[in-house]
Amino acid sequence: MARWATLIRQRREEKPVLLVDAGDFCSPLRTRYQDIKDRYFFKGMKRLGYDAAGIGENEIKFGRKRLLETMKEADLTLVSSNIIDKRGSGHLVKPYIVATAGGRRLLFWRTGGITVGILSVVLPTYIHAVDEEIHEYYEVRDTRMTVLETISTLKKRGCDLIIALSHLGWENSLELAREVPGLDIVINGHRTHNGMHYEYIGETIVIDTGPNRSSFAEIDVTIDGGVPRYTPKDMGKVLLSLDGDPEFVAFEKSYEEELEASKMSTAEEDR
Repeated sequence: MARWATLIRQRREEKPVLLVDAGDFCSPLRTRYQDIKDRYFFKGMKRLGYDAAGIGENEIKFGRKRLLETMKEADLTLVSSNIIDKRGSGHLVKPYIVATAGGRRLLFWRTGGITVGILSVVLPTYIHAVDEEIHEYYEVRDTRMTVLETISTLKKRGCDLIIALSHLGWENSLELAREVPGLDIVINGHRTHNGMHYEYIGETIVIDTGPNRSSFAEIDVTIDGGVPRYTPKDMGKVLLSLDGDPEFVAFEKSYEEELEASKMSTAEEDR
């Protein structure tokens, strides 16, 4: 994360940046030291300044109450367009967000820039497979109809660019781009490829970001005459050449020290 922080800071100094995740960033494991690991991981996400994160099956396994409380504490915006919480009054989290990238911030508003709509969908079978009772708590709406409806809403909100965080798997993400007009970028969750991979479906770019830790996908977007152009890059190798952000290095060191102290304390108790 310290190298991620360096790259993200550099990019933000150069141009407007939107930082997103397509889901499965939570760990469903409950190991002895998981609480410490989770606490530092989500603090790290907060420090990186994510704009939005989608929901995959690991977030559902994480637990509803724990997820919502943890995300609130981390100031992380969760998006899920097709998960309905039967215990609540509708969507589990925000069905979409609208963000402005670029332009100038004035006292009460922003001028210029582009308006970006971000939606998120997950394959229903991924959620249904979490456990046998999951259907009692969640309804997972049809992805195609959900995306069509959400695009219509985002267009009415004046979005210049629409991004789908598609926790569907690669082939289903391609199919989504083929079947649903109006998507500009589809970022596939439930990754398939060993490195970043992308394909164009018409004017829509579908990108698989590659495995955790070894890949870091970046998409440069330029809009020329109202038409977006994309330059996707896998920054995984570039990250290896960067020094870690000093504040983040100190943050990671404090995590390692607390983890080691907890292990020593546990070892004493085990005796």
